[in-house]
Amino acid sequence: MIEEWPAPADGPNYRRAAELMAHPLFDVAVDAVVDGLADLYGSDRRLVRSLFEFDRAVTFMIAVCVAMNHRDDRPEGWLSVPTLAQAAALMGIGPVRRVRRIVEELRREGMIEALPMPHDARRHWLRPTAAMLAIDREWMAMYQRPLLLLYPDEPRYQLGAAGDPDYHRRFRVIGLATLPLAHKVMTANPSVDRFLQHTSGGRILAILLQSARDGDDGWTPPGFYTGAAQRSATTRVHVRSVLRAAADAGLVEIVEGSDGRVRPTARLVDDFARWVADCLSATDLVSVLSDAI
Repeated sequence: MIEEWPAPADGPNYRRAAELMAHPLFDVAVDAVVDGLADLYGSDRRLVRSLFEFDRAVTFMIAVCVAMNHRDDRPEGWLSVPTLAQAAALMGIGPVRRVRRIVEELRREGMIEALPMPHDARRHWLRPTAAMLAIDREWMAMYQRPLLLLYPDEPRYQLGAAGDPDYHRRFRVIGLATLPLAHKVMTANPSVDRFLQHTSGGRILAILLQSARDGDDGWTPPGFYTGAAQRSATTRVHVRSVLRAAADAGLVEIVEGSDGRVRPTARLVDDFARWVADCLSATDLVSVLSDAI
């Protein structure tokens, strides 16, 4: 779990991770995050594979944050490959050519459009499309709904869970300034981060926790590799590789064979709950700050 940030005397009044974990419905919120990650984007294999790959997903989100901070009188801050790469570096993503390649992929997929810079036609000004913004609102709403379960009378969560476009804009404006906090959440939760660094690793982790939660004695039903591969838009070989690495780290137990059953250890279940608390606390901080815009 991350330490409190910023210190209570210096920062806004937001819900800390310890407060969230002490809430009587916190387990329900954790289940909501599990189900949200396991089911986000439904059966759209392209989106699942694309946006559950860490570098692409984070670069996607940062691009929206930079775009939402657009000011006509500050062209040096407009969304472009250089400004995006500079922000992505705060999350450990690089080098610039990696960011450029992600931008080109997003352009081909209709997520970003490139226009000549008004003051320098040799450079491109990047702009998120309506499709990209809709997908980002869906991602944002997924993390607001668990907070709404805990605090159903909070108007901010009501707007966020509904994907309100103006709330989304303000949330992403503040999101750019709080990127160091997002990085801190990652590094403070290495068990979860171990999954997130794999292609579709976050999806595989959520499917694992969901399947084990609904199974017998904490084990997934037989044939987990096949089902997880289908839902994570990967392959059985990839799912097995991710889970074997997790087993080596003491995070899961595996029964090999045709049934392919898996059980998350108590350590992984507890670490995931702490990660959820950190994520929801960070979400609330950004929400509180965005309310002042």
